Amino acid sequence: MSALTVEPDSLSESLHAWALPQLGARVAAVRLTASYREVLSHQPYPAQLAGWLGEGLAASALLMAGLKFEGRLSLQFQSPNALRLLYAECSSEGDLRGIARWQEGHAFSADFRAELAGGLLVLTLESARQRERHQGIVPLEGDNLAECLAAYFQQSEQLETLVLLAADGQQCAGLLAQRLPSEGGHATAVDPDGWNRIGHLLATVGPQELCSSAPDTLLERLFHDETRLLREPTSLRLRCRCSRDKVSEVLRQIGREEALAAAESGQAAITCEFCGRVYRFDRVEIEQLFHLAGPASPRLQ
Repeated sequence: MSALTVEPDSLSESLHAWALPQLGARVAAVRLTASYREVLSHQPYPAQLAGWLGEGLAASALLMAGLKFEGRLSLQFQSPNALRLLYAECSSEGDLRGIARWQEGHAFSADFRAELAGGLLVLTLESARQRERHQGIVPLEGDNLAECLAAYFQQSEQLETLVLLAADGQQCAGLLAQRLPSEGGHATAVDPDGWNRIGHLLATVGPQELCSSAPDTLLERLFHDETRLLREPTSLRLRCRCSRDKVSEVLRQIGREEALAAAESGQAAITCEFCGRVYRFDRVEIEQLFHLAGPASPRLQ
């Protein structure tokens, strides 16, 4: 069974990245509409949480723009409070996923710092070829998701970073700038005031413009006077990695008795939290899982 895919809209579902050699920085911009709305359709997210989830999706795409590897990048915002988990993921192929778990009935305020007090930011890179995982974990520091990401890069990577994120329940968008490490031998001299100028330029972008502007149009407005090296835009789409085979493995992991108990009414129905797809197994199919496959092997981490 194929994975769920929402085809990209050429105007909105794309990631644009530029290098600005004279400013000694790189920038990236993204805007999502169809993918974001599809994510929100899977659960009845409170409005404030829907906005944060959109910002997380945009951020995961932005961070992939600076990486040269095949695999996935995921962001997790974990807290001991009502918002248990906010998760967003983007792959090098442009595949997006996102989900949030929260205490039902909680009325979320706009105070991000208070809602996620005592929480953690977990950034994970998973290589597709080498099956390696690299993970960074830091306490959440900031009044919003963008500030938390900037603080992460300052603490963990010693990399000056500016992030703008916005979401309105229909569209989500982001803009990222990172100061590149100084490396000698380049023909282009770096403006010593370049990073300050980037900060001033990004300060002119408000949430409404961020959500309503095409990424390339926004970057052109901000940096039209600068020498720039353009990368090919990356098409983005919502694509879940669930499959019947993976769900079958989950049933085998929980054991025959528990799997059969889930099918007590005739069928076991397993719903993917990411895409909402429902996989159904009757008792005969469950018995076959254990009869044909033999003992369950340990799950790969």
